[in-house]
Amino acid sequence: MHLPSRWRSILRFAPPALLALAVLLYAIYFSYLTILRYHAFEARALDMGNLHQAIWNTAHGNWFRMTNQEAGLTSRLSMHVEPILLPIAALYRLLPGVETLLVLQASVVALGALPLYALTRRQQLGDWPALAFAGAYLLNPTIQAANWLEFHPLTLAPTFLMAAFYFLATRRNGWFVLFALLAAGCKEEIGLLVAMLGLYAWLVQRRSRFGLITILLGSGWSLLAVLGIQTAFAGGNIHWGRYAYLGETTGAKLLALVTRPDLLITQLQSAGIGSYFYELLLPVGFLSLAAPEVLLLALPSLAINLLAQFSPMHQVTTLIYAAPILPFVMLSAVMGAARLVRWAGRQWPFARRRAAWPGLVAVWLLAAALLGQHLYGYLPGGGNTLSLAVSDHQRRGQVIFGQIPAEAAVSAQDRLNPHVAGRKTLYIYPRVEDADYVLLDVTASAWPQHPNDLHRSAEDLLQNGYGVAAADDGYLLLRKGESSKTPAPAFYTAWQAVGTPAPDAIQSGAVFGDLLQLQEYRVRSDRYGEVVVDLVWTAQAALDRDLRFFVGYYDHQGNLLHDNIYYQPVSVLWYPTSLWTPGQRILVQTLPWRLDEEGLNAEQFVLGVGVYSGEEGWTEGTRLPVTAAGGAPVLEEGTLLRLGGFQRTAGGGWQAQPVTSPPYAELPLQPLDARFGIALLLTAAAQPAAGQAGHSLPLRLRWERHGDAPPHLSRFVHLLDANGVKVAQVDGQVVDAFGPLPVESWPPQTVVEDLVRLALPAELPAGEYTLVAGLYDWQSGERLAANGAAARPDGAVQLGGVRITQ
Repeated sequence: MHLPSRWRSILRFAPPALLALAVLLYAIYFSYLTILRYHAFEARALDMGNLHQAIWNTAHGNWFRMTNQEAGLTSRLSMHVEPILLPIAALYRLLPGVETLLVLQASVVALGALPLYALTRRQQLGDWPALAFAGAYLLNPTIQAANWLEFHPLTLAPTFLMAAFYFLATRRNGWFVLFALLAAGCKEEIGLLVAMLGLYAWLVQRRSRFGLITILLGSGWSLLAVLGIQTAFAGGNIHWGRYAYLGETTGAKLLALVTRPDLLITQLQSAGIGSYFYELLLPVGFLSLAAPEVLLLALPSLAINLLAQFSPMHQVTTLIYAAPILPFVMLSAVMGAARLVRWAGRQWPFARRRAAWPGLVAVWLLAAALLGQHLYGYLPGGGNTLSLAVSDHQRRGQVIFGQIPAEAAVSAQDRLNPHVAGRKTLYIYPRVEDADYVLLDVTASAWPQHPNDLHRSAEDLLQNGYGVAAADDGYLLLRKGESSKTPAPAFYTAWQAVGTPAPDAIQSGAVFGDLLQLQEYRVRSDRYGEVVVDLVWTAQAALDRDLRFFVGYYDHQGNLLHDNIYYQPVSVLWYPTSLWTPGQRILVQTLPWRLDEEGLNAEQFVLGVGVYSGEEGWTEGTRLPVTAAGGAPVLEEGTLLRLGGFQRTAGGGWQAQPVTSPPYAELPLQPLDARFGIALLLTAAAQPAAGQAGHSLPLRLRWERHGDAPPHLSRFVHLLDANGVKVAQVDGQVVDAFGPLPVESWPPQTVVEDLVRLALPAELPAGEYTLVAGLYDWQSGERLAANGAAARPDGAVQLGGVRITQ
């Protein structure tokens, strides 16, 4: 079939046009995404802050100057040797700002699709398969992760390395040298990868002289950078500690690589080498394995990563460390695909149509690339996609940043650091030294300090020469020599809850000590999956003391698994209750916490809240009584409000658990008329019609409390045979879906679902049995008398019959 010339022309120009569009869209999207991430305060002092400062200083004549590392390190060269920062700084001088760096990075990464496209065409796989390989690169989670994670010169290296390989393959030496130099300038280790390209030229292309020169220059540069430049500026290589298990000196480490294979095997297992290669090769459909001679060109970076006792270096799709390996994964996938196509054409001669096998390979590749994107990618719907937005709080921070003079020395917290890094001298708080200004956001992470230490250190600064230059919505800008020691009222808006409650907020109304009312609460996950509890309070009257808040996470047996005794909400430190205006809604947030850090079931927990009075401290202080429970149970002598259970949703959030769950929810309730005194009622029960000996029998009892109940009550359930003899029993506290619930803790006018599991003896004969239940004083053993239609003369309540089988 012959297509009209017009269609043939369209099809001929479609792949390069679509390639250009894909490159443009990638550059635009990741420029937008990384700039949004920066303005949402997701960038960190390490490394966005120190790279921004090093580039700013280089652009202003102080080459590679950087002060926001540990004391004594004043040059970026003490950490990494990246000469490419020189031309980048020249561009930055023309277009200053972090946005320039992020757009540059996204654009260079996107252009990496071009040499890959050209190489695929050179391997005679065709234009459309070449487009598929370019698309697979742009979809690759490893390069997306490096691109997403702030700005690093290393992220530019894959494009330069792929271009260098292409020009090596086409024997265009001048262009190869240019891109090899650009790649080697991205980080000290990249010279070793350039040397591997020289090895390829020597052994595969049979260009011994050219290959040998490339090996010597590439490896020589890396050795000079690591053993010479870094050592000169840092007094030694600060990264060698990651390989300390191999020996103390460089020579000992190199010797261990040859003589101690057991150490290497143990380390590779610890690094998860299997999953490492799986994540690397899955997005290219494992085609790289068909060209191992190209894949193994990444051996230096593979060894650097996998042999390090530093777990971040074992990450493939979340950090930057695998970026220099990716070019060789992509290049070997192209070379491997070409090899497979040639082999398949020889094995199955009936499929010699030019596009048959390349087309099948392209389909396989794109399917793998889309799967990799779904599992690990950063495009919308990808496995590592985060929902980012710039909040009003962050916009208010930008106003504070603008008040700092450009020539001032500044100490700023981790996430604020990159936003004020365009200056000669910058420190990561709490390192202050000669800083003229100190910039804090007391509502965010206090890393590397504990929030208590952050508050204490800020108070020390205010007492020792610093004052409040500006304060707004939780931001503090301290200036040396400033007279004011008190934040402006706008500082406290960070904790003043305004607007309508969140859609998933749960209303409460509980009152503690007639002083504070809990308006609403919610449990949520932050963007890192850590649990946060939001509590909205109002003061009933002006408070002359500072109250503190207790938040506990319990299991479903009532055991305390974690609490905030040593992790106070920051509002307690910065906006104590003595400053609250009566009736104003105040937001108290717990610090984020990973639920699996102390053995806590990461999928569910039960939430308890209390309020401490006085200054005795967390463990010795007195808790206020709950004077109105808002319908929730009150535990621990009337001082702990149990707010119910929460379980993790499929999306990583949290939702309130139902009060009953299978198999209890499936049991139909039958009404009962049973009263214990004037306060306690058993109004309904649910039980299965049959059970099996040796198994458990689930039962559901519905209790109500309408007044004061006697203390020390326990519930019992007995199984009686035809002669009224007890053959099975379960005694103890009432237990609902969230754990033990002492009768005295029930708020008046509430309904409690008691979930009982009665263990049946294995030797229990088959037959008809009767279930009874009741209450007794566990101290004296005396039963409470039951009244009503379901009451029995022995003080128990008749629940109904059940048939037991063997």
